[in-house]
Amino acid sequence: MKKALVVSGGGSKGAFAVGVIKHLVQDFALNFDVVVGTSTGSLIAPLAALGKLDILEQLYTTISNDDIIIKDNLGNRLSENSIFRVTPLWEKIKSIYTDDFFNELNQSGKIIYLNTTCLQSEELVVFTNAASPAASKYYTIKKLVNADHFRKAVLASACQPVFMTPVQVNLNVPGEQHPNYQFVDGGVREYAGVQMAIDAQAQEIFTILLSSKNPEIDNNVYTTMFPILQQTIDIFTTDVAKNDLIIPFQYNEALKYIDAVKKKMKREGLKTDDINRYFTIQGRESPFEDKIPLLIHIIQPDNPLGGGPGGLDFIPADMQQMLATGENAAANFVASLNPGEVDWA
Repeated sequence: MKKALVVSGGGSKGAFAVGVIKHLVQDFALNFDVVVGTSTGSLIAPLAALGKLDILEQLYTTISNDDIIIKDNLGNRLSENSIFRVTPLWEKIKSIYTDDFFNELNQSGKIIYLNTTCLQSEELVVFTNAASPAASKYYTIKKLVNADHFRKAVLASACQPVFMTPVQVNLNVPGEQHPNYQFVDGGVREYAGVQMAIDAQAQEIFTILLSSKNPEIDNNVYTTMFPILQQTIDIFTTDVAKNDLIIPFQYNEALKYIDAVKKKMKREGLKTDDINRYFTIQGRESPFEDKIPLLIHIIQPDNPLGGGPGGLDFIPADMQQMLATGENAAANFVASLNPGEVDWA
């Protein structure tokens, strides 16, 4: 059974995802064929795909704000394209995701999808190392052509607009029609890329959400622009998160319903060919044809993880606690499963 891992956005909250992945991979030997990442999820995805858990744990328990962004007085940045500069994050990405790493990823057979948003076209643009990625009605697919292209896509996906610098991912890509287009955090359009996993033909999808089940009510009175901007983006991200899961779950419920109806028809004596004929309309393509119900698992913190608005506070001690919370959440998820609910093979 083809398995996918989907990691949402959330900045420093990504430490929770690392804890979940660590528990599932080390204790249950889960092996993912496809890994989809948005924002901080794109930083995690390539390392998770290759099972480099030690690097992931070190990255998400030791880095601080100075390793990610350079802060400045807001007034000094009003004529710039971001409030913070991301030079430290870019250097970190280059040090981890080397040319050799990209070659190893491609040779592994593991497929990654990195979600970004194009400022000029307003499209959700998904960068992938898949050899022949399938086209989608809902987003644009871009094939990663080399290691530098890959690194820029990771950076772009992780850059929250306004706060962090837009990235010209395709600047030096041969034959690119719009090399100057700028890309930012995929979470603007897609917080959790479950749809990419479905389109990659995954049959079992483990989705790690970094937003909490029980949102925290902030009783602060906002008196300056910067906190208001941070809180607004946080609210926007939470709303995108909820909407992202509606369609995949409705799609899966439809598959389950159709499967149940077909089984009932067969029990009542109809032949398989006749049953399939009822579910086929000439001249119309069915989105459910030859599809089977999926196993979609959600692992999510019960309560807010911290990390500040947008997860832009990188505090090692807090992230160590987030990682431990992720391990506990994964253990509770496993303990709650019914027999056969997960294919551990």
